[in-house]
Amino acid sequence: MARNSTHDMPLALATTFILFMLFSCVGWCYEIINDLVVQGGFHPRATFAGPWCPIYGIGGLLIVWCFTPASRWLGERMPKLAEVLVVAVGIFLLVSAVELVASYACEALMGFMPWDYSSSWGNFQGRVAPEFTMRFVIGGLVFLYLLAPAVKAWGARHRGAALRLAGVLLALFVLDGALELAGVWNGVIPRGEVYVQ
Repeated sequence: MARNSTHDMPLALATTFILFMLFSCVGWCYEIINDLVVQGGFHPRATFAGPWCPIYGIGGLLIVWCFTPASRWLGERMPKLAEVLVVAVGIFLLVSAVELVASYACEALMGFMPWDYSSSWGNFQGRVAPEFTMRFVIGGLVFLYLLAPAVKAWGARHRGAALRLAGVLLALFVLDGALELAGVWNGVIPRGEVYVQ
């Protein structure tokens, strides 16, 4: 007898971690492509060696957790376009707060801020800027309305595969984090290289 996925805690945790890693990997790809266009070369933008930027994973999960119920509630009360616009405003505010807090955390923990939006219109202390936040809003809408439902549906259909995938991703992520904490990546990944966007 198949388990009820709404009460399957291991599957829920596995799906959540897969989403975190998916959003982190998408963020890493965005950063690499953006750097290739802006700087004309590869520039490691995360402290981890793996192809993931955890801030994107955290932001993506917060968007899904906050706005999945909100979008359902709004969807019962207004047309779809209005719902998406209201959710987009909410994502804008959430992403701005996450990026602002992350900038202070990175500065406190690593001694530098990995981004600087000082040259962008409407920026606050170079930490957040509307131009970049709008890009994250678009990504957040894709996460919320397309990627998260697709991953959850896949996990519900392929429970065993989802659990195995989450286990492999967790092992790689923990290993990468342990090597970072041990200082192994200090000589490999350039630190403190910030360019003004």
